[in-house]
Amino acid sequence: MDKAGKLYVKAMNKYNDGYIDKALDLCEKSISLNSRNAASLNLKGILCYLKGDLEKAKNTWNINYKRNNDKVSKKYLNDSVRDKKNLQLFINSLELIKQYNISGALEILKQCQNSDFNFINVNNNISDCYIKQGEYDKALQYINEVLKVDKKNAKANINKNTLINYGNLKRDINYKKIFIIISTLSLIVIIVVLGTKFYKTQKNSIMAAEKIQNEKSLINKKDNEETTNLVKIQNKIQEKPKFPEGQFKDSIKNNNMEQIVLYLNKWKNADLGVNDKLLIVKGEEIIKKSGVLFFYEKGESYMNDKKFVEAQKYFLYALPYSSDNYLQEHIIYMLAASYKDISDFQNAIKYYELNLKQFPRGSYTQEILYNLILINKEVDINKAKEYAEKLVNQFPNSLYYNSIVKNILGK
Repeated sequence: MDKAGKLYVKAMNKYNDGYIDKALDLCEKSISLNSRNAASLNLKGILCYLKGDLEKAKNTWNINYKRNNDKVSKKYLNDSVRDKKNLQLFINSLELIKQYNISGALEILKQCQNSDFNFINVNNNISDCYIKQGEYDKALQYINEVLKVDKKNAKANINKNTLINYGNLKRDINYKKIFIIISTLSLIVIIVVLGTKFYKTQKNSIMAAEKIQNEKSLINKKDNEETTNLVKIQNKIQEKPKFPEGQFKDSIKNNNMEQIVLYLNKWKNADLGVNDKLLIVKGEEIIKKSGVLFFYEKGESYMNDKKFVEAQKYFLYALPYSSDNYLQEHIIYMLAASYKDISDFQNAIKYYELNLKQFPRGSYTQEILYNLILINKEVDINKAKEYAEKLVNQFPNSLYYNSIVKNILGK
């Protein structure tokens, strides 16, 4: 079997294991080595089809049919004719969800299941609808369907965490981590016991050494005071840090977004000359124009991999420069969600409330109010009640107006 064939086998294994993006990457590598590899072309088309990229799937199958006269690709092309209608149905369902017509959206999404086209997005939105209706068992079924195909799917994992936070699903127990913690604690106990014995045997020696050291300290105290005074004088006359003009220009030339934003954050409030200030302005323009999207996508990628601390770093890079960008609402929400996922509820509340302040009737308002109710109901019932009242007053027909909210409001 040639290298392209081996890559196809690896791609199939990744697909079967639920790593669709890795499978797609391996398909691309296989096709780059052998553009007539019919198996890799068919698999690439199927993966794009499941992800909802109909045109890319059809183009791939069409290439396979023309190059290899592949009958399987021809069948896929024929079957995909009806999927234009499914794509329009899916778009219609999203509009209904925006209008909070969840039952209508579900009805249309179920029609989309007559083929596997857009499998991941359809099932994600069905699970989302069931969560909004409080039918968590049904939601879990569709979440699991997505995770079978795409274990790292961000939406499915967010929905799964939502069920965990609502108390309808237990977190997976990491036995390996528990074992490591227990082993570490046992080692600490052993070290403490041995250390205590060692301390007792060394105590007298240490006391003697301390006595000698104190005597030396008295002798050297005057010299130390004089040295300290000299250091203070030198610090006063020391030149201020030099603006890294050359490095900043290089970062702009290379479009190095991370380096640009680090320089901006360090120097934008410094006392600079005209030329240096112009570089700062240019750097800010680049970040506002391209950097915000770059950092948002990086943060979103880390969220997909459940690396929430890394995600926060990039969202925080983007936030100060996003005031005129449509992504600001999403950046603030993702920051809040990332902090909630690591149980940093103080910062989660901070960014949830910032989102409410900036976008009082935004895309996430109902979800944010409900999350603030859930976070506060165990620690500050009055605060939880305040958010519950806002939810009911602003969205009287909200799907989040459930038994939890009613109990808090005493209804």
